[in-house]
Amino acid sequence: MKKNEAIIDILLSQVKKEDSLLPLSQNSLMLQREITKNSPDFKKIENMIKADPALTSHILKIANSVVYKGLEEVDSVKEAILRLGTNEINNIATWTIHQSNFQTKDPFIKAYKTKLWFHSLSCAVGCVWTSKYLDLDRESVVSKAFISGLLHDMGSLCLLTALEKVKTENKIEDYPSDSLLQELIEKFHTDQGYKLLKYWNLPKEFYTVARDHHAEEFNHSDLLLTLVRLIDKICLKMETGNKPADTAAVISSIEAKLLGVSEIGIAEIEIEIEPSQEKFKTLFKP
Repeated sequence: MKKNEAIIDILLSQVKKEDSLLPLSQNSLMLQREITKNSPDFKKIENMIKADPALTSHILKIANSVVYKGLEEVDSVKEAILRLGTNEINNIATWTIHQSNFQTKDPFIKAYKTKLWFHSLSCAVGCVWTSKYLDLDRESVVSKAFISGLLHDMGSLCLLTALEKVKTENKIEDYPSDSLLQELIEKFHTDQGYKLLKYWNLPKEFYTVARDHHAEEFNHSDLLLTLVRLIDKICLKMETGNKPADTAAVISSIEAKLLGVSEIGIAEIEIEIEPSQEKFKTLFKP
């Protein structure tokens, strides 16, 4: 018991430090902030992408992949934007910016980060499709759905990164058990995600989602938050094998009621998420 308490104390002491808030390069910060504006300047986005050779290469690779490939190969960011569309470029840029934070050589941490990465991708894809399915574009939800879904669990990533750091610095001898680590993540990841997205100076709606996506009490009029909460529940249900009790809990959830999603609607969302998971696993490996 004392060993577990020591691990908790050391980890919480680490995450309180500002250097535990995952950094982004200045160009990435500027790009992220431009992408999340209500009316982003796509010429600026193009120029910022072009200023980052790795990001440019990644976007061109995706534009020419079998998923998106046209009759001719594209060789410029402008052509890639024309092929993929501005929303998709924004989504891919956001993916790429945050993908590096999920990389590690530590096998223990890698297993958790990989699972978290694909959960985040699934939520992002599910949020976009569902926002269109529910015609939430009139509420300006569609343009924010992807980023909200992708970033809602960034607090978990912060905790895993902090845990790896204290282990590397020999502040702990061994990693905690799976059950203890899961308990720590469940208890602290929302507050940590809120601090991180606020530190990145992202719009309030994104760090509100990070903070409140598991809260017992939440703002029922916040459609973006309600959407992420529902898709998070659906993705977690799919990851645990669609157990009858989990299925019933999603169908009867307050989020499903608020959004007017029926049992059939939830099944349709799952059908859309599943092939997307396989598609993006081939394109975006942590």
